[in-house]
Amino acid sequence: MNTLLAKVEHGSSRFAKMIGDYLAFFKGKQGAFAGVKKTHVPREGFLEDKSYITNTKVITTVGEKLDWFEQQAIPHLKELFSVEATNSCGAHTVELVVEGVSFGHLTALDLMRLKTLLTKKEWVEMYENIPVRSDAEIWESCTDSEYDGREIFQTPMVKGITRTTESEEVILKDPNLNPDKLPANYNARVTIKKRTVETGDYTMQNFTGGWTQRQKAELLRRRSLLLSAVVEALKEVNDVASEKANLDVEGLVTYLHHGK
Repeated sequence: MNTLLAKVEHGSSRFAKMIGDYLAFFKGKQGAFAGVKKTHVPREGFLEDKSYITNTKVITTVGEKLDWFEQQAIPHLKELFSVEATNSCGAHTVELVVEGVSFGHLTALDLMRLKTLLTKKEWVEMYENIPVRSDAEIWESCTDSEYDGREIFQTPMVKGITRTTESEEVILKDPNLNPDKLPANYNARVTIKKRTVETGDYTMQNFTGGWTQRQKAELLRRRSLLLSAVVEALKEVNDVASEKANLDVEGLVTYLHHGK
């Protein structure tokens, strides 16, 4: 038991740090979940337009981050609730059920510990800051081979033509003068003629490893339901006849204060 307590104490500090790290990552590294690919093929006689060439890759996905979180968190939580089970051995229990899913028969100590975890500010904020993809865009399963096997989505590829405007100085003809017999001091009038020229072909496509707004909302809903169920279970598990205290409280205080 002493070894388990030491592991739990060490694990608790690591767990708290991990939640803090995830919260900071979700809040400050939103770009790690987004990617974009832009290409440009110039037409003959023109150069590549560097402003149309980008290949920013998706670094990670929400699913990948939560998978890693589970690998680290589950062993610690098992040890934590093992301690609570040991401390409350023989105590009255109540089954915790949420949406038809049973999470076991828990004691008051189990439920209070679970309530503390579910209301932990940093853990709640971590879920509230999960990166999501824009609902204003159409997203489809990614077909880019470099993202095979990963939960990454893409927008339809946008294709277009790059253009530029070329200017040419044109001498205006005077209909009142013979071009072959112009005065010596004659200054012809000129104008600028502009024309649009196609310089190349471009493509653009966005990628994301973020969740949908609905996925995030469902996770937060499940957390709220679980917390409500824990509160109700606490009321039930505590609604039993109280037993006479095993501890002689009066004798304890008398001893502390008076030594007898």
